[in-house]
Amino acid sequence: MHWYHSLFLKIFFWFWSVIFVAMAAAVFTYEWIGDDYLRPATQREVGLLVDQMEHERPVIAEGRRLWRSLRPGWNLVAAPVDAVSQLPHDLEEFADQAASRREVLWGQNDGWVMVGPLQYDGYLYLSVARTELHNVLDNEHRWLVPLIVVLVVTLLCFLLVWNLTRPIRRLRSTVRQLGRGNFDVSGLQADLRRHDEIGTLARDVADMAAALQRLLHSHQQLLRDVSHELRSPLTRLQIALGIARKKDTAQTLAAEHQRIERAVEQVDGLISEILDLARLRQANSSTLKTETLSVAAQMESWLQDAALEISHKSLSLETYLPAPDIRASWEWMLVERAFDNLLRNAIRFSPAGAVLRAGAAVHGDDIELWVADSGPGVAEEDLQRIFDAFVQADSARDHAAGGYGIGLALVKRIVELHEGKITAENIHPGLRVTMRLPRRVRT
Repeated sequence: MHWYHSLFLKIFFWFWSVIFVAMAAAVFTYEWIGDDYLRPATQREVGLLVDQMEHERPVIAEGRRLWRSLRPGWNLVAAPVDAVSQLPHDLEEFADQAASRREVLWGQNDGWVMVGPLQYDGYLYLSVARTELHNVLDNEHRWLVPLIVVLVVTLLCFLLVWNLTRPIRRLRSTVRQLGRGNFDVSGLQADLRRHDEIGTLARDVADMAAALQRLLHSHQQLLRDVSHELRSPLTRLQIALGIARKKDTAQTLAAEHQRIERAVEQVDGLISEILDLARLRQANSSTLKTETLSVAAQMESWLQDAALEISHKSLSLETYLPAPDIRASWEWMLVERAFDNLLRNAIRFSPAGAVLRAGAAVHGDDIELWVADSGPGVAEEDLQRIFDAFVQADSARDHAAGGYGIGLALVKRIVELHEGKITAENIHPGLRVTMRLPRRVRT
C-alpha cells in the first residue's frame, strides 16, 4: 500500500479541508455582510420614506451628532439642502451618491440601512435603520450564506463518515457470516479494490475466509476418509466375531462376545453418523425431496416407534399435537431422523419413572417441533455449543451415556437445510429442544 492511499492521511486532510472551508466561508461571509452597497429603491421602499415624511417628526441632523438621537427601527432624518455637510459622513456619502445618480437609493453602509433622499421644502429627507436579518442578501438575504456553509460542512462530514462506516458494516456482516460457517465473501468485492487500510483489512478477511474454508474442507475430508477406511477393518472384525461365536459351542465366551458386539455396533453407528453429517453439510435446500403431509399423523407414528423404549424405562409420555389438518412440506425422512434423535436423547437422559413431553405448535408460517426430558439439563453456557459436532455438555451427557456429540449436530444441519432454527433451554428439571421450521421450504 502506497503512503498516499493511507486512510490516516485521508482523514487528516479531509478534516483540515473542512476546517479551512468553514473558516474561509466565515471570513468571506463576514466581510460580505459588512460590505457597503447601493441600489435603486423600490416603490415600496420609497413609499416607506414618503409615509414617514407625512406622519413623523424628523430628526434634524446637527453637528454630526445624529446617531445618538436615533431610535430602534426606522427613523426619519432631515437636513437643510444647503447644509448636507451636517449629516454624518455615512449619510452624507449616501446623499452625494444619490445626487450623482439622480435617483432615490436603498443601501447599506457600516451596518446602517438607508432609503432616500427626497427633497421637500428646502430639506433632504432620509429613512435610516440598523440592519436586520431580513435585510441581508439579495442583498437582503445574506444570512443564508452561513446556513449554506453549515449544510455544506455537514454534508462533507457525512460523506466522510459514510465512506468509513459502510465498508466497516460490510466487514462486520462478513465476519458474522464466517462465525456461522458461511464463507461467502462476495459482499466485500467493492472493498477488495480499495488501496487504503480498509482495503487491506478486507483482503485479509477474504484470505482468512479462504483459509478457514480450506481447513474445514480438509477436516471434513479427513473424517470421511478415516470413516471409510474404518469400514473395512470393522467388517472384518464383525466376520471374525461371527466365526468366534460359532467355534464357542459351549458359550464359555458369550459375555465377552456380547461386549465386543456392542462396541462394534457403537463404532459402526459413530462412523455412519460422521458420514451422514459430512453428506448433509455438502447438501443444500434445493436438494431436498419435499412432500406435504400431516404433522400430527407423522408425529404419532414416530412416537409409536419409540413406545417400546419409553415403556422399558417406565416413562410417562405427554403429547401436545396440532390439529390433523396442519400440514407441512418437508423432506420427512430427514425431519423424522432429527425428531427421533431428540426423542432418543430425551429418553436416555430422563430418569426412570419420569415424565417425557413432546409436541408441536403452529406459529404463523412456522411449525415448532419440541421434545422435553426430565434429566439434569445443560449448563447455560453450553446451550448453544451442544449443537456443534463432537461437543458435549459436562453434566451427565457424556460418552458413558452413549453419545459422541454427533446426533445434535445432525439435527442442527437438518434444521438448517429446512431454513429453520433450533434452540435449547433448561426447564428445571430437564432440557427442552425446539426445532422451528417453515411450513414450506423454498427449494
